Amino acid sequence: MDNLEIIENLKAKLPPTVALIGYGSGIYRQAGYKCEEKPDKDVIIITEDFNDFLINDYEQNPHHFSDDFDKRILLNKKEKTKFYSNLGCLKFYQDGIHFKAMVISRKALEEDLNTWKYFGMAGRLTKPILYQSIPETLERQIETNRKNILITALLLNSMDELSESDLYNTISKITYMYDFRTILPGEKKTKSSDIVNGSFDFFNQTYGQSDMISVENGIIVNPHPIEFINELPDNLKNYLNKHLKDHKTDVEYISKIINNYFRKTNLPNSIRLALSSSTTLGKKETIKHGLSKVKKHFQK
Repeated sequence: MDNLEIIENLKAKLPPTVALIGYGSGIYRQAGYKCEEKPDKDVIIITEDFNDFLINDYEQNPHHFSDDFDKRILLNKKEKTKFYSNLGCLKFYQDGIHFKAMVISRKALEEDLNTWKYFGMAGRLTKPILYQSIPETLERQIETNRKNILITALLLNSMDELSESDLYNTISKITYMYDFRTILPGEKKTKSSDIVNGSFDFFNQTYGQSDMISVENGIIVNPHPIEFINELPDNLKNYLNKHLKDHKTDVEYISKIINNYFRKTNLPNSIRLALSSSTTLGKKETIKHGLSKVKKHFQK
């Protein structure tokens, strides 16, 4: 089966979902992996109700949950409105394939796409993703999210000219900026560039063909799209407007403010994401997963 068939086969064995989206090195081959390496298949499971999905999936597929999974989470049917109460992680084998699934409610995902308050999930959807069917409104939000990351990457680069690789690497890197995993030995330091090098065509088709940029002899002329700041997701837009004041046309200062925004956003939220994942994954499995990444790091 190809990866799209694998995703759809998994979807058929789950409780009703809004959509399944594949991403990561197991879906799109990344540079830096040996041929014999088989990374997990990463998927985002979008649900209407986070708790109901867990309850039904536990009944249908108990092997999706670790032995130390706290079953009390399934008994709490009170609606939870906080973002990290509607987001969790599962790791499991299905039909001989090892999956790592981020489960998130549609409402929480849309909040992240529209505000970038948390950015962890919105950031993932700026990079190579694979799906067969998705609600039209959500697909439009993903397209808008890609436009926003392109604007942000251009503003983050204060240079007047940059190569296509420079632009795509900036887009890929934003997700990992100040992520706590990048200061630990478990995460590859070349992760963002490996993604681009393995999926250059995706980045070129998704971002390189935008009407916002022009390419001359393989070099992108940076338009410094300051006029689009008020179209950016709410939290980034408000942060920029608050701090720019008399520096609204200073491209270097704008770049500095954007960098500060992701420092304040990505670091705490990457920690919160890991903690929320342990709630569904189980503490033992979370520790095991972390140690396996550290082991791979020292084996390279």
